[in-house]
Amino acid sequence: MKDDIEILDFDDDDSTKKKRKSKKKTKQKRKYGLGEKIFLIVSILFIIGCFIFYGYRTYHYYHLTHDVVKNITLKEKLTALTNIAYQNDGLYEKSGYFYYKGEEVNNYVYYSGRLFRIIDINKGIRMVEENTETNLVWSVNTNYNNSYVRTWLNDYLKSLKDYDLYLEKAEWCTEVVELDNYSCSTIVSDYVGLLSIYDYLQAGGKSSYLNNGTYFWTLNKDKEGNVFYVNNEGSINNISKKDDNYFSYGIRPVIKLKEDLNIVSGEGTKEDPIIIDYLGNALLKDNSVGSYVEYNDELFRILSIDDNGTSLIYDGTLEVEKKYSEISKYLNSEYIKKFNKDDLVKIDYYTNEYSFNNKYKLANDKKKSEYVTIPNIGDMFLNEYNGYWLNDYSDSKLGLYYILDDNNMLFADLSDSKHDIRPIIKLNSEIVIIEGTGTRDNPLIVSKEGDKDVEKN
Repeated sequence: MKDDIEILDFDDDDSTKKKRKSKKKTKQKRKYGLGEKIFLIVSILFIIGCFIFYGYRTYHYYHLTHDVVKNITLKEKLTALTNIAYQNDGLYEKSGYFYYKGEEVNNYVYYSGRLFRIIDINKGIRMVEENTETNLVWSVNTNYNNSYVRTWLNDYLKSLKDYDLYLEKAEWCTEVVELDNYSCSTIVSDYVGLLSIYDYLQAGGKSSYLNNGTYFWTLNKDKEGNVFYVNNEGSINNISKKDDNYFSYGIRPVIKLKEDLNIVSGEGTKEDPIIIDYLGNALLKDNSVGSYVEYNDELFRILSIDDNGTSLIYDGTLEVEKKYSEISKYLNSEYIKKFNKDDLVKIDYYTNEYSFNNKYKLANDKKKSEYVTIPNIGDMFLNEYNGYWLNDYSDSKLGLYYILDDNNMLFADLSDSKHDIRPIIKLNSEIVIIEGTGTRDNPLIVSKEGDKDVEKN
């Protein structure tokens, strides 16, 4: 019985194999119709499209949620436990108060077209400009509240982008101090101030990131009324006047950021500073004072913005030296040829007498109007370069006009002497930006003639 069953099964398998072979041959010989081919192609394309669509959505929403996780506040990023130092240079913590100490510290923040260094974190984030902005005499009155410096700082505030959204008022110590016995009971509340002696010494003084190799004022004075300043070697001095001569030193503004601000980008290094506001707008006038602008292959910085246009100061000095009396003619007959005159707006400026008992900004009968001019005492970004003429004079009868000397200090020289020129121009309000963010490495590019219809970024 078993043998019969096995023989029968063998026969069935052989028969089945033959039938399958027959069916395969039939299938191989079958041809698809046009409609079937179209359907097959459409189906394949549909599957590929679904793969791309849902793949992109997965990628997109992953990065959205990933960015939310990274979207921490400035304070949270700075005060992460891994950032705290216990020796050498870095961020130190003392009972919830954080401060930077030493020379090699990554505490750079780029805000409103300017580079800052964070000083400390305590119910807000105080930071100081990396560069010295301008140069001024303190004033005859050594009281900070009534000084020309404080007046200038209050004007400076208006140049900062949306300062009411980013900044908060801080208390500034204007105490009379001794270097070896610092205490504070006299304060003033402002949006902008200066470094105190305590700030400078706490950071490490001469061996700290706050020593930028320039002369700059501090908030404090000694018992004799001499205001302390830091010199170009990083030492603290108090020679703010000698007899009737009052000296001019640089100004480094200090501001206080709100601590709950979010970070746009950056790691805090000089090459990759923390950025807290979005950069680059379609119209030149909508960008920050301090932003770098490339116009006709020349690099400038935004000096000021008003209803008539945007003033730009040259980032450097021209490769030409002139007597003071030759400057205006050269700029407005030769240098101006570099530009499209239709883009330019005339600038109103003044040639003021400046001395220790004058404010930094005077409006007198010596008002002039030109397409190209040079800086005045009190202008921002003055101290980035030196050796060039300013519009102000010490004594016009003697022909003594100011320059910014090699130490970035005001020096009255004879008008027949030859010095460098640093031009200022003004572009009309509707100038379009075609690319760029406004940093020095990626300046705002002004559209050239013929680019009127460029799509705004």
